Amino acid sequence: MKKLLLSLPIMLLINSCALILNFNDLPTPKGNYIIGTDLYDWEDKFRDEWFTKDKIDTRKIPVQIWYPASEKSDSLYPYMDYPKIRINSISEAIDKPKGFVKPAGDVEGNSYYKARPLNKKFPLIIFSHGLGGYKTQNSIAIEALVSNGYIVIAPDHTYDANVTIFNDGTTIDFDSELPPGVSEKEFWSVRLPQINTRASDISFVIDKLQTMKDYDIYNSIDFNSIGVFGHSFGGATSVVTSWNDTRISACLNLDGWFVPIVDEIINTGIKIPFCYIGQESWGKDTLNYDKLDKFYSNCSSDIYLLKIKGTEHNDFADLPHFSNIGRMITSGKNVDQEFAKRLSYTIVGFFDEYLKGTNYNWTEEIINNYETSIKFK
Repeated sequence: MKKLLLSLPIMLLINSCALILNFNDLPTPKGNYIIGTDLYDWEDKFRDEWFTKDKIDTRKIPVQIWYPASEKSDSLYPYMDYPKIRINSISEAIDKPKGFVKPAGDVEGNSYYKARPLNKKFPLIIFSHGLGGYKTQNSIAIEALVSNGYIVIAPDHTYDANVTIFNDGTTIDFDSELPPGVSEKEFWSVRLPQINTRASDISFVIDKLQTMKDYDIYNSIDFNSIGVFGHSFGGATSVVTSWNDTRISACLNLDGWFVPIVDEIINTGIKIPFCYIGQESWGKDTLNYDKLDKFYSNCSSDIYLLKIKGTEHNDFADLPHFSNIGRMITSGKNVDQEFAKRLSYTIVGFFDEYLKGTNYNWTEEIINNYETSIKFK
């Protein structure tokens, strides 16, 4: 009996590893449009690089754009490009062994590389990843949006992404960590210029797209209908960008970090539709939801707060979709394999209402399947 008890954990570990090493591919989106994608490296020659204080440098970011395509190309672009480089960085960022992340390198998506853009106008949405995240971390939502008639573009916020990789092979590591217990002064001396840099990245992306008149994609973008969404620090970035840039018409926030948003924005709110979808609680970090609640009361357009019980911070990216064992290790107790897909339906629905004027009950996929508190005005 003792021998059996000793061998049981080993058997479970072996079975768990086998399951972890079989990640699900991205789900097929429900929309009608073929998804095309392309990548660019862009330089903002009018903006100094805040992260490199010891040398003269300008801000450079790689971006990926997804768009409705007229036909499929001959190849799908991988969910994770440069997997050998990215796996090391992601495993460190989420504090899990490389074996836990390695299967992501084999995940297939639904986006056709360099497919021809459809010659029709679509709303534009910009996605901002979290601290130590990456531009494709919410690809399920991105592909759902594009298949339903949106153009989505996402930068890797250089020095802020888990690793930034340019087309010439240059790599820049994550360099945004602050040690625990820093003073309030030191916190703001780093996080304030950092979030402003990220927000400027989003505005620069719009600026750059508006100059690309010789590219097919230019004729497909409706620059009068622009939305933004982000996860964690990317959620905060989305709010700051919406405050700064009047070209943005709707903002959605996935478990956003409100602590680094300055009081001027919190105390005034924003004047465009806003939706927050996140955890029931940020635990001991009560300041995050204190600031969110104050922001909510000060916003002057339609605003929604959806807080989902039994979820964790990284559940609001693609991670819960990939593996049953992965969810057991990293996800909240109420999160199932359908969570990321249902979240994507909700994101599409919010932007459908506020960028396309199509009204339906877009909160029901979340509310009907998970214990959720909702507040709106």
